[in-house]
Amino acid sequence: MSQFDDMVLNMTQTTPEPENYTGEDGLLYCGKCRKPKEAYFPEGKSLFGRDRHPAECDCQRAEREKREAAEKRRTHLEAVERLKQRGFTNPAMREWTFDNDNGKCPQMKHARSYVECWEQMKAENIGLLLWGKVGTGKSYFAGCIANALMEREIAVCMTNFALILNDLAASFKDRNEYISRLCSFPLLILDDFGMERGTEYGLEQVYNVIDSRYRSNKAADRHDQPHTGGIAAPGGHRPRPDL
Repeated sequence: MSQFDDMVLNMTQTTPEPENYTGEDGLLYCGKCRKPKEAYFPEGKSLFGRDRHPAECDCQRAEREKREAAEKRRTHLEAVERLKQRGFTNPAMREWTFDNDNGKCPQMKHARSYVECWEQMKAENIGLLLWGKVGTGKSYFAGCIANALMEREIAVCMTNFALILNDLAASFKDRNEYISRLCSFPLLILDDFGMERGTEYGLEQVYNVIDSRYRSNKAADRHDQPHTGGIAAPGGHRPRPDL
């Protein structure tokens, strides 16, 4: 018998286990779930002289589904970890989640709404502009959005303009490539937005980044330093009245 024949025979044979038994129909049954572990080919059909092929009993199906679920979860966790390594500039941002919210930010419901309506926000290119005094939870608010979307395997970049300006200054020749990278994220979150307003160069970079994302139909969440509060949608869209 050739190696190919052996392979086909292994595919059409079921390995009996001690608790298995042969039913009245001649098929092998599982001794645990009492379901057949073999099935007959349609009448008149056979493969290499065999009239039956392996079938999945309930026990085997449950084990397979368990393995598949574990593999799916492992793949998901690895994907989320890659997104967080790439998207966060500070490891502490990983802890800024809805589960860890202490309830001090009364506007957190709007962060949840933004995540729940993400497909609409993305389609309509709607972002958020957050104002408030220092310590009011703007960064945490945005971090909750970032973590929640990453858990759904949606790429987010959360950084601040000081880092962007430093990176652009350090790689002047590659500035277009750098801005293109910022535009590749479905959502860009800019912390301490407004710190750059003291210089003409900073204002220019604000325009370049936001305008580039507008042209590529990508949203941006921005949280401003000073004192008032409001939400705006980039790209010429009106702010959502329910936010």
